[in-house]
Amino acid sequence: IIGPTGLPIFAVTSGVVSFRSNRLGGQTISLLGDTGNRYYYAHLSRYEGSPRYVVQGEVIGYNGDSGNAKFSTPHLHFQIMPGNGRPVNPYPSVKVACG
Repeated sequence: IIGPTGLPIFAVTSGVVSFRSNRLGGQTISLLGDTGNRYYYAHLSRYEGSPRYVVQGEVIGYNGDSGNAKFSTPHLHFQIMPGNGRPVNPYPSVKVACG
C-alpha cells in the first residue's frame, strides 16, 4: 500500500504487537489478533511504543521503505494470516475497510 514516509499505521484489530527487524521486511510488526488471526506489517520507518497489547485503531508504527524496499517508493507490505496460518490476499479485506 503506497503512502508517504511517516504516515501513521494503525492496528487493524485488537491484540498483541511485537516488533522485529529483518533483511527483507526491514522494520516489521506482527499483530496477533484476539480472533487468532495474525497480521504482518513490513517496511516501516519506525515503531510506535513497545511490544504490548493494542486496541483496534491504535497507532503502531509509521510507513517507510526499510528492508529490501530501501530507496524505492515508501509503502506498507501488509499480510493477513487467518488462524495464524498461510497468508491470503489482503485486497478484499482492505477494500471493504476503505469503503
